[in-house]
Amino acid sequence: MKGFQRIFCLTVTFILLFGMAGNASAASKKIFDQVRNEYASYEKKTKQAYEAYNEKTRKAYEAYRDKERASYDTFSKQMDADFTKLTKLLDEDLAILQSQYGGNNDYAEKLRKYEREINPSFLGSPIQKYKQSINPDFLGSYMMHYKNAVNENYLGGPMLAYKNAVNENYLGGPMTAYKNTVNENFLGSPMTKLKNNSRDSYLDGIMQRHKRGKLSQKEALKQWNALFEKERKQIQSEISKANKDISRTIESTTDKILAQKYKTVNGILDQREKSLKAISDMRAEYFGEGITFDTLIPDLGEYQVMMDGKWLALHQPPVIQNGEVLVPLRAIFEAIHPGVKLQKKGDVITIAKPSVKMTINSKKATVNGKDITLSTAPIIVNGQTMIPLQLVGASFGNSVQWDPKVKTVFID
Repeated sequence: MKGFQRIFCLTVTFILLFGMAGNASAASKKIFDQVRNEYASYEKKTKQAYEAYNEKTRKAYEAYRDKERASYDTFSKQMDADFTKLTKLLDEDLAILQSQYGGNNDYAEKLRKYEREINPSFLGSPIQKYKQSINPDFLGSYMMHYKNAVNENYLGGPMLAYKNAVNENYLGGPMTAYKNTVNENFLGSPMTKLKNNSRDSYLDGIMQRHKRGKLSQKEALKQWNALFEKERKQIQSEISKANKDISRTIESTTDKILAQKYKTVNGILDQREKSLKAISDMRAEYFGEGITFDTLIPDLGEYQVMMDGKWLALHQPPVIQNGEVLVPLRAIFEAIHPGVKLQKKGDVITIAKPSVKMTINSKKATVNGKDITLSTAPIIVNGQTMIPLQLVGASFGNSVQWDPKVKTVFID
């Protein structure tokens, strides 16, 4: 009888315990599913945002790299063609001089000296100096510096810095930091912490401690919500930092490359002018008459501005709108009048000196107290105010001309 009672008691106890466990398991399963789904939804959304940003940033880099490389190639080819044209012209001119003065002993030494001056292989000759300035393989040349600046594989170059910043596999780069932050399998990442604590199988995680009865349902949810909020803020903070680091690198890259383009283009133009002047002066001294050369307008594959014979470095080049050429307001005004101050309130832009007032998308403007009607309204392009050439001339009195053949605005 006692044995029967003992078996009965054990059976009842088992049923009660099993029933309680079943109820607890049912309640826990609901919590487990809720937490897992919350984590999975957040992880998916964050991962998709990263992939979209990574793709957008990568394509922007490739477009910029290709544009700058094409600009360099166009200019480099133009310089090669110009050098070939000049040497041919000088060789033909030398042949004429030799036919005129070759039989005269008084001119023999002068012809030899002049021939050296126009010889690209003669050390220190004016034409060699021009040749070296446009040679991308000549150490320290203007063209070499330009080539290195746009080379994505040149160590220490700005384009390489841009490339590394947006490369998700570059160790220590901001895009890599972004990727690791949202990677649920990257050791120690905020996303890994969320994944581990959302699973009931992770040792000593929040959900596992609840499963083992060490945390009540209320306490488990409280700890999970606190952790989720903390790690979510950490993820957003690290994403924001990565984005800022990438933006700073992009800005630094574009600034450095633009500065190098300015230094290269104008440095080469200056050297060309000096070299050709030296040749022409020697010819005039020795043979009574100099030689005239065509003016070189640089070609970088896009619309551009030349002011007083100098190529202007513009983040935003001129654009064509309704058949009219528009140039960047701030860059052009500051180039003409350094220190000019612009104020923008809404769509209205005012300038103190010279006195100018205009409105975006409006043809009405005031210049030095006089109302004028613009040929086309100012617009915003890539965050910059673009104005018609008419407004530049009216504001400063400069001669402003557009030559479509060379895709250049001339301001004198």
